[in-house]
Amino acid sequence: MPSLFPVPTARRVDSQRLLSVALIPLAASIAMASTVAATGFTASPLGESTSTLGFLLDFTTFCYLAVAMAHLSGAIADRTCGGMAAGLSMDEFDAPEPISGEEFWQAFPNHVDGAAIAGAVTLLCVIAGSLVG
Repeated sequence: MPSLFPVPTARRVDSQRLLSVALIPLAASIAMASTVAATGFTASPLGESTSTLGFLLDFTTFCYLAVAMAHLSGAIADRTCGGMAAGLSMDEFDAPEPISGEEFWQAFPNHVDGAAIAGAVTLLCVIAGSLVG
């Protein structure tokens, strides 16, 4: 019996997508935590309730949770509505041809992989935050 949600096999690794799932949210969380700390928010009782590392882990949890939800909603939209071809650009005339949906799902990480990676990092941040906090 065929599966309703087949798990595709990765035929290639898309390094840009892997970077956007794994490292860019970390850089964003460090930047956001630094900005908030520079404004003096950490002087409030809420900011003082955790250590500096706990404060950074809270922002990291937020960023990776947002990435996980974005990829999960992308997977749901693609499976229910057919999705859009990847590769949208502001300037359609100079943009390369978008990859097909089949090619998108055969690369690692696709939406399901991205949601799993970001969700796992979110869980690790929550566990680390509970140990630190």
